[in-house]
Amino acid sequence: MGCNPRVALECTGFESSIAGAIYSVSFGGKVFVIGVGGDKVTLPFSHMSENEIDLQFQFRYANQYPKAIRLVSSGLIDLKPLVTHRFQLQKAVEAFQTSSDITSGSIKVQIIDF
Repeated sequence: MGCNPRVALECTGFESSIAGAIYSVSFGGKVFVIGVGGDKVTLPFSHMSENEIDLQFQFRYANQYPKAIRLVSSGLIDLKPLVTHRFQLQKAVEAFQTSSDITSGSIKVQIIDF
């Protein structure tokens, strides 16, 4: 990405993904946990404290889609940079390898039958 983002949207609820989002944001950044995870989650508290990172949760999904669609449609949120890698269907194995390789820099790996 080149630099750490100020905001991270974590949409899975998995502990490792939440921790990854926390480590990814810049000093004073914000992490929004949108996915529903387990009952108890271990977080890198010292890192959050030392870097003044805010952690917020969004549990209610009612009426969120129209707002999200408006934000994307208006151009305020650009989703294109999130898809970092694209693969043909025949290269699905390579796509999965890329998505699980932390050195690949992948955010979202897309498999397209084109």
